[in-house]
Amino acid sequence: MTWFSRHRLSADARPLTRGPCRALAWLLVLATCLPWMVASASALGLEGGWRPATPQAGGEDAPLRHFDPARLQVFPPNEGGALIELRPANGAWPPGDWVLQARSPGLQVLTFFPPGASAGQRAQFGSVEVDAWPAHDRLVFPLHEMPAGAEPLRLQVEADGVIAAPMTFAVLPVAEYLHADARWLAFASACLAVMAAMALMALFFAVELRDVTFAWYAVFVIAYALILSIQSGYVYDPLAWQWVAEAPRLWGRIATTVSVVAAILFLDRFADVGRHAPGGRRLLLGFAGLTTLLSLLGLAPALAPLARVLINPLLILGGPLIVVVAALVAWRGSRYAIFYLVGWVPLLAVTVLGSLQLYGLLADWTWSGDAALAAGAFDALVLSLGLADRSLALRRDRDRARRLADVDPLTGLWNRRAWSERLAVLEEAARRTRRPLSLLFMDLDHFKDLNDLHGHEAGDTALRLVADLMRRVLRNHEQIGRYGGEEFVVSLPGADAAQAMQVAERIREQLQDLSTSTSQRVPTVSVGVATLRPGEDTRALIQRADAAMYAAKAAGRNRVVQAEEG
Repeated sequence: MTWFSRHRLSADARPLTRGPCRALAWLLVLATCLPWMVASASALGLEGGWRPATPQAGGEDAPLRHFDPARLQVFPPNEGGALIELRPANGAWPPGDWVLQARSPGLQVLTFFPPGASAGQRAQFGSVEVDAWPAHDRLVFPLHEMPAGAEPLRLQVEADGVIAAPMTFAVLPVAEYLHADARWLAFASACLAVMAAMALMALFFAVELRDVTFAWYAVFVIAYALILSIQSGYVYDPLAWQWVAEAPRLWGRIATTVSVVAAILFLDRFADVGRHAPGGRRLLLGFAGLTTLLSLLGLAPALAPLARVLINPLLILGGPLIVVVAALVAWRGSRYAIFYLVGWVPLLAVTVLGSLQLYGLLADWTWSGDAALAAGAFDALVLSLGLADRSLALRRDRDRARRLADVDPLTGLWNRRAWSERLAVLEEAARRTRRPLSLLFMDLDHFKDLNDLHGHEAGDTALRLVADLMRRVLRNHEQIGRYGGEEFVVSLPGADAAQAMQVAERIREQLQDLSTSTSQRVPTVSVGVATLRPGEDTRALIQRADAAMYAAKAAGRNRVVQAEEG
């Protein structure tokens, strides 16, 4: 038997994953198309060059280092940053209304020096000067005047105290940029809304079910959504969360640490890692602890540079570690580790590959930020479905356990306790609706003789045959129970005394026919019938039916006797 045949999702789980897989496909298609929406044929072809901004870092007169503005470029965080020059590839700037766009700048500060202006325009997510446009996942500067001839557009990029994020640059027509920006905003809002909705739902179930697994999932989703919102500038515009804008690095470190730790703790409980892979659990918890330690070190000014250097390699190594442990747990039989892998692998892949871009790799993958949003929404959907599946499984187990506690294992009828609970509910309904409620108390005749002469196996067979016959005779809503030994009880809601006598007689006759027409040793039955009186409780009702059954025994057995109703 192959691993796939032993560990594949059940038929019930496959439909649960089919929907989010389609959702991922559409999200990724949209994310893939977004760069083409922005960098279309109308965008100007650009050539770029950069050099350090200060003599200490190489000299302002140092030769330009060429780069392709359409590809991701990381500028070293030297003192003073980097000076950038952008020129038209065809040798001249065109007329018209254009904007200069720097996409995915992260927390870096950009200063644009407009042609002919005496001062530059500084812009950073959360802090945009008057003449620079607020935008989404990018910083944008209006080009009121184009440089003369092939003179360059000049910018300065500063990454003082922050991670130098890879960026692309483009010069776009104003109308085209506005349309593309609106489409991106709709896409990002949809992804973040999915994540927020799943997190809120999980928090609700965490409280209602008192299950911390849901809480860890919600914390992870919220923290990861905050990371994406900070990286894309969404928290600044349109959310305008000034408390984040005032300390984006702090909140970014907190969100990163919380998301990693919450994801590991969620995996631990969701997939029961400790039971399936104790060694893997120790590795994951150690990784979570190390991540927390580095984040705390980042809060100390003297150690912050070291923490920034180490945190990204740690995340790059930690992603595969989580996948390997989850795969091991899935191999060893955890159904929910499969859900985790389906939702988590795309997110981890995007995260790890995005971290590699900080080192100059994958420069052509300019839509990694959009892929992260799509992967985050997909992960939230899949893991929510996994939690729903887990909740349904727990409910099935609980219902199964309750049924086992309520059902007589020999006959499959309600046991005495469960039947009595249901009789109390029927009694309350009968008084509320003023409808009759009758009860049959039955005892098999000469059952002890059957056990003594033919053994307990014959007695058990007889009890099962009687239970099967009553199921065939009685309507579905009528409640049958094994009261104890060879005693059976039946509640008849809505049946008056005459109707109850008819039902009891039908059962007695069919049992008598069965005992004489087959080779099975089926005893006859004596039945007592009682109908609920005004002001009478269920205990008294059962006692009267029991007394009527003993009267039937005393009268010769194999008969039905109605209790006194006076």
